[in-house]
Amino acid sequence: MNINILNFKNILQKATLNFSIKSIQLKMIDDKIKSSMISDSRDVIVIIDTENTVITANDIEFNFSEPSVNLIPFLNLVDEDEANIDIKNEKITIKSGSQKSDVHFCSPTIVSIFGSREPKEGIEYFTKIDIDEVFVDNFKKLKKIGSRFGKIYFTVDNKKLIIETTDKTNRFSNNLKFNIIDIDYGDLTMCFDFQNLSDLMMVIGSRVDEFIMEFAYIEEQEKGMLYAYTRDNSENYYLMSKD
Repeated sequence: MNINILNFKNILQKATLNFSIKSIQLKMIDDKIKSSMISDSRDVIVIIDTENTVITANDIEFNFSEPSVNLIPFLNLVDEDEANIDIKNEKITIKSGSQKSDVHFCSPTIVSIFGSREPKEGIEYFTKIDIDEVFVDNFKKLKKIGSRFGKIYFTVDNKKLIIETTDKTNRFSNNLKFNIIDIDYGDLTMCFDFQNLSDLMMVIGSRVDEFIMEFAYIEEQEKGMLYAYTRDNSENYYLMSKD
């Protein structure tokens, strides 16, 4: 049985949001790859349901802990696009020429599975944006500043949706901000983890035309959510705001 190494690495990156989620479960069912994961900090959810371009097999489940450490280095050593794979109960064996690697599964009980199709039923999103090259270029600039704050804010101020990096707990903090769109909605502030958003943009990469981003806000909890997804709903990424 063959496995497409490049596509395998690609789905691992997506299902863990650039390996920010420290474990992974992949299910090969009905010619699809499915995964539903949540981060240990409960602020990232990833739901994948996409065509299986990795391996020609069904009714198989892979569970790995720390895939960036325990799996990716072995895949990176395979020079060809495809390799032979043997699947056992406790491990996979990847063979390429004279090279052979055994990578063991972890127990499914330690994998951070999200057991639903969406974070919460009946969520109302107050706006939607297409992710375009302008948004990406602006985020690249924010990224150069944002690592020092560790925060990215989406705010509505005077009928404008704004993306900003700063530290709003310090009124003397420097900031960098960009207007995104005009919006008929009341003022609000949502603070997201800088690394989570950076990982999301890393996963999106050059596929900006495929993605839409929506925002929800629960006023009584002063909590927000960013929902980014492909137009065919094969990839769904949920980022929760923090205090």
